[in-house]
Amino acid sequence: MLLGSIELALSAAERFKGKNLHITNELIHNPTVNQNLKDKNVNFIAKDDDNNKDFSQIAEGDIVMLPAFGATLDEMKELDEKGVRVVDTTCPWVAKVWTTVHTHQVRGLTSIIHGKYAHEETIATKSMCETYICVKNEKEAQLVVDFMLLQKDLEAEGTPEAEAQLDKAAAELMKTFHIAASSHFDPKTHLKRVGLANQTTMYKKETRAIGQMLQKTMMKVHGPDKINDHYFEFDTICSATQVRQDAVDALCDTHDKV
Repeated sequence: MLLGSIELALSAAERFKGKNLHITNELIHNPTVNQNLKDKNVNFIAKDDDNNKDFSQIAEGDIVMLPAFGATLDEMKELDEKGVRVVDTTCPWVAKVWTTVHTHQVRGLTSIIHGKYAHEETIATKSMCETYICVKNEKEAQLVVDFMLLQKDLEAEGTPEAEAQLDKAAAELMKTFHIAASSHFDPKTHLKRVGLANQTTMYKKETRAIGQMLQKTMMKVHGPDKINDHYFEFDTICSATQVRQDAVDALCDTHDKV
């Protein structure tokens, strides 16, 4: 699917040659592809020290490309207000993730996103969520799962001491995730009903492992008969990424056997 994004971007660069043409981020993580666009006079939007993009250089009537990783809702709104022409090269697999987290929000679920919270794709995905928390690996997912199980036990005790212990555990959890969760995120409230999504370039095996962890935990906490009320999962790993991951695994297996 990334090939489609590349072809669309290169076609736009040719079609709008001579016009002010911008792109809001790297098209993909490939220096050669990005340099090719720069050679075609595509302006890569500058960022400040806080990673905020400077859209002041974009004027009405300019052409703006959205990269394969997509753009945030705020960015798309700002571009619409500027009256520019948008060329959207967002990968369909990324859009699929957005559909998934939208389903979470409609169902009143917290989106647990397996991804790197500062990656441009995950930044765009987070903008589609009202309530979310990002876990970058199984270790971080285990912290979330451990809290869920602890909450079940402490709420069953129902004592002031147990409540205080739960508050302390929630504060400890947020020390890890304070910049990787929505601003209003409260572990005690927002981990009772969750849905899993992912950054499309993460390892599929790890996403599946995290999904199994969450599913088993929800069954322990709420009972197997209530799993569908408390957990939702849909596979959004990019097929091209999976092919590359499988190829690397096969190469490693071959090396081990030599």
